[in-house]
Amino acid sequence: MSIMSIKSFLSIVILFGVLGCFTKSFASSTPLVNLTTSEQLASSILTVPEGAVQADLDSFPNLHPMVVHFPIALLILAVILQLIQLFTLNRTMDWVILLTIGTGFIGAYAAGNWVHPHTEGLTETAKNILEQHDKYADWTLWTSALAAVLKVVSLFWVKLKRGFEIAVFIVMAFSAYSVLQAGHYGAQLVYLEGVGPQGKYLSDEHEEEHSEGAGHSH
Repeated sequence: MSIMSIKSFLSIVILFGVLGCFTKSFASSTPLVNLTTSEQLASSILTVPEGAVQADLDSFPNLHPMVVHFPIALLILAVILQLIQLFTLNRTMDWVILLTIGTGFIGAYAAGNWVHPHTEGLTETAKNILEQHDKYADWTLWTSALAAVLKVVSLFWVKLKRGFEIAVFIVMAFSAYSVLQAGHYGAQLVYLEGVGPQGKYLSDEHEEEHSEGAGHSH
């Protein structure tokens, strides 16, 4: 496969990911559900075989914390590389930035949609914090998607124009700010409000999947 074919393939994958995000966002939103108590979750899911050091993935109540660190790192790296690009205007750097912002967007989409935890029994303070967390997570998703599209435009239509690259940098900077804010509120939920550790305030997603497969909704 030639280098141009690889570059075209990466661009198509990122664009399809962006379109998929827009479609899902307009089609539905992810509600908070109440399926079981956090005590039942802790006793039914959070079990590790006696003597085991490494837990299986099924032992965790949710995989969100394992996924969300990737887009945080990638989106911050993307804006740093874009800042360097303002001074270098290097064609190869453009491809690196596209790959970074594109995978950052995909990671943000996965963290916000595929492994987003469902909560129950939150205090009013925790609910307000979660609302802020979700708001900044949405901003992260939309701005990283926009930044990826702008980078594709930069590569194929507006080639190495500093003015356009400054606009791309501004969008990426806002995306990095948003993901940092989302992470801040997420840390508040975990470390100050106790949401998540040992399944506290989380609903049983295994039971939810079973219920959805049986044709029931909650």
